[in-house]
Amino acid sequence: MTPPPRTRSSSPSPATLKWVEKLQLALKRGNRSAVVQAIRQVIARRAPFGPQWRKIAHLAVDYGELTLAREAIDLFVESEGGSAAARFQKFDLLARTGMFAEAQDLLASLPEDVPDPVSNAFNRGALAFYLGEGDEAMRQLKKVTEVQPSMGQAWGLLAMVADFSSDAELYKRLLAAQRHLGRCTPDQLAAYSYALGKARADLGDHAEAIEAFQYGARYKKQQARYDREGVAATAAAAMHGYSAERIADIAGRQTKPTDRTIFVAGLPRSGTTLVEQILASHSEVLGGAELSLMRLLSQDIGGLDFPALSRDVEQRGPQWAARLWGHLLRERFPGTGRVVDKSVDGFFYFGLASALLPDAPLIWVKREPLDCAWSCFRTHFAVGLEWTNDLEDIAFHFRLADRLLAHWQAVLGDRLLIVPYEQLVAEPEQWTSRILGHCGLPAEDQCFAPHESQRAVSTASAMQVREPINRKSVGSAEPYRAWLEPFIAAYDK
Repeated sequence: MTPPPRTRSSSPSPATLKWVEKLQLALKRGNRSAVVQAIRQVIARRAPFGPQWRKIAHLAVDYGELTLAREAIDLFVESEGGSAAARFQKFDLLARTGMFAEAQDLLASLPEDVPDPVSNAFNRGALAFYLGEGDEAMRQLKKVTEVQPSMGQAWGLLAMVADFSSDAELYKRLLAAQRHLGRCTPDQLAAYSYALGKARADLGDHAEAIEAFQYGARYKKQQARYDREGVAATAAAAMHGYSAERIADIAGRQTKPTDRTIFVAGLPRSGTTLVEQILASHSEVLGGAELSLMRLLSQDIGGLDFPALSRDVEQRGPQWAARLWGHLLRERFPGTGRVVDKSVDGFFYFGLASALLPDAPLIWVKREPLDCAWSCFRTHFAVGLEWTNDLEDIAFHFRLADRLLAHWQAVLGDRLLIVPYEQLVAEPEQWTSRILGHCGLPAEDQCFAPHESQRAVSTASAMQVREPINRKSVGSAEPYRAWLEPFIAAYDK
């Protein structure tokens, strides 16, 4: 809620400036608790920071402090006189933090030309996509591509909703849009290329589809490269020093409740969103999607490996971590329901999670490698996941994931439930029962029809999980096997 108008001085008070200095120092030192305390104090003083409040709001989001982020963005809106442009910035923050229904309501209250007609329609279409409103997503995104055919992101989302094999007119417009792409940025060109690949795949033009996906991957490589050495070091640290006995020792000292989170891990496009959809259909469970909160916990601990965890536990005990984790969850989900965390990098944090949150169920979804690799390569991931832009990088990353899975299977035993995607879609009732049982949840009818669940899904699978569980994607890589040989050779070596 926007704060009431107030009288402000023309410049921050000395006390406020002192807290600003503390904030800057805490940021340099990477001290999370000091950063949060400084943000809280600056907000409490309601200084005349004007546009800077927006930056403070996004900084609070980075540290998982959504209450503070809301307060800061409201101060920004107030400083801008409640303008429609400022309220659009609040919409953007809500959408980025997964509060899609609230964001949609706010966007609906704004004029359709804020910040401009194209951006407004695109955001309406994107929200409809994540909320499972396919017809509305199509309507808004078609409007965008008609007015601005060079907007690759709009074509990218539209392609995930459309079936080009039954919409010849839309395919014709997609092809015609190529003449408008001359001055587009690499990210726009990448998004368009993936949309074109999807369209050609819908039409069964395999050679042309793979060519379009390859172009998209090249454009994405221009923006970021995969750091094999860095990721391998992260994987090694994630496993270093952990054993069943060491985990049990720390877990045995935990006295705080730790069963609210259900961790679902696995490679992208392996079926993790489907498992989350099954769980989130339960009356006691909320879908948290890719929370990435374990990253914040690991930063406070000082690392992923067991030596870092052990040092921290000896200094502070395991209870502080449970308290911080509970706080971060309540910031995003203030109720009492259990929450699924399916962060894309979740398997790097299984050591911390298993030791500090001993009552949290752990699930790993595993899919046939070639199908999973093909799905990763053909999907336009807007942020991160640079390894999906190269077939040999995909193989390298998959082998790291296999190593982590083997390690956690050996260390965690039955605490870790492995869900084979192919078996899940072949025998959904049996596997749904196993998943619910592993999480200590009583069976509920709606969990066996997860496609009927009305909730936001903020991944590329947003439309797929609205369909009844099926086997359509099993074997999806076969028509492209010849072109996937670089992955096969690198993965099998």
